[in-house]
Amino acid sequence: ADWGVGLVGDKAHSVLFDNTKIKRFVPDFVCTVPFGRGAEEVMAWFDADPSRQVIDPGFERAMDEIVEAMGRANRG
Repeated sequence: ADWGVGLVGDKAHSVLFDNTKIKRFVPDFVCTVPFGRGAEEVMAWFDADPSRQVIDPGFERAMDEIVEAMGRANRG
């Protein structure tokens, strides 16, 4: 896969995001969905439609290769 530009840009380094500006516009907003519940909703969305459950073997292989390469790099 050719993801170069998309990965080299804003995803090349871990970062922290500052929500100060948006909070000025919507100061009363409070996230009421905990992460675990949000993850359950995502899984339910996928489970609700078989067309969302198609696995792309090429993409899966690429993800496995990335994970393996990161593991090797982190082990030094």
